[in-house]
Order: sequence, then structure tokens, then C-alpha cells
Amino acid sequence: MVTNLHSRLASQDFDPLDDPAFLAKPKLRIPSNLEIWLTTTVIGLVVFIFALAIQWLIYDRLLHEDGLRLVGSAIASVMAMVLVQHMKATERNDRFKEIRRLETIALINHHIRNSLQAIAVCCSDDAATSAVRESIDRIERVLAEVLPAVHKPAKPAAAGPKR
Repeated sequence: MVTNLHSRLASQDFDPLDDPAFLAKPKLRIPSNLEIWLTTTVIGLVVFIFALAIQWLIYDRLLHEDGLRLVGSAIASVMAMVLVQHMKATERNDRFKEIRRLETIALINHHIRNSLQAIAVCCSDDAATSAVRESIDRIERVLAEVLPAVHKPAKPAAAGPKR
């Protein structure tokens, strides 16, 4: 395991996407600003048409009143567009933050393992070598256990009513 680690870390070219910690995570698709606005517009149109259909059903068919009320439908449509755009933009920003965080973790992992390799090569005394080897093995176990766990999304705290 240590020789495989040494050979893997020997190259100075480091790509976070080649790190095994990234392989288990599916690639995140990040929508563009154009996609966000197109989705927002479609949702706004759907809400507008739905609100008009409900008003037509209630006012024209049930209450037998003439005319459609466009202002209420337009307000509902604009509110829906604002809420969807805000949700999508927030989701996009959160994905960017997550990618930056994971790249940072992979880079830190790379630097720690390179430093451990240098320490292992420098120590030649048998007593010191066994202590250093035990420490290196312990750090490698922690990195192997902690880094894959980082990719699992944390469960948010239960959001109940505040009292």
C-alpha cells in the first residue's frame, strides 16, 4: 500500500478529478444562467396560464361574470418567477461552493500525503522509523476513512417551528 502511494504521489502533476475521493461522487451538473432564466420564464408562463384558467372557471362558468382579471394572474406569475429564479441561483451557488470545497480537500490530501512520503524517506533510524511508520499509517487510515465520508451530504437539522 505504501509503495503504491509513493508511486502515485511521485508525480508532481495533481488533478483533483483523478483523486479516488472524487471518483465515487457523480459529476455535478451546474445549470447556466440561460438555463435558469429559461426555466424561470417557463414556470412563470405556466403559472400565468393556470391562474387564468382557474379565474375563467370560477368567474365565467360558476359566477357568470364577464371578463378576466389579468392583474392577479400576472402578479402570481411574477412572484413564481422571482421565487424560482432565487431558488435556482442559490442552488447553483451552493454547487459551486461544494465543488471548491471538494477540490480544496483533495489538494490538502495530496499535500499531506506528499509530506508523509518525504518524512518516511528521511527517517533512517530503526526506532524512529517504526514510530514514524506507525504515525504515517495512522494518518493514512484517517485520510482513507474521512475523505470518502466528506462526499456524503450532511443531513440538515430538523427544521421545526421555533418556540
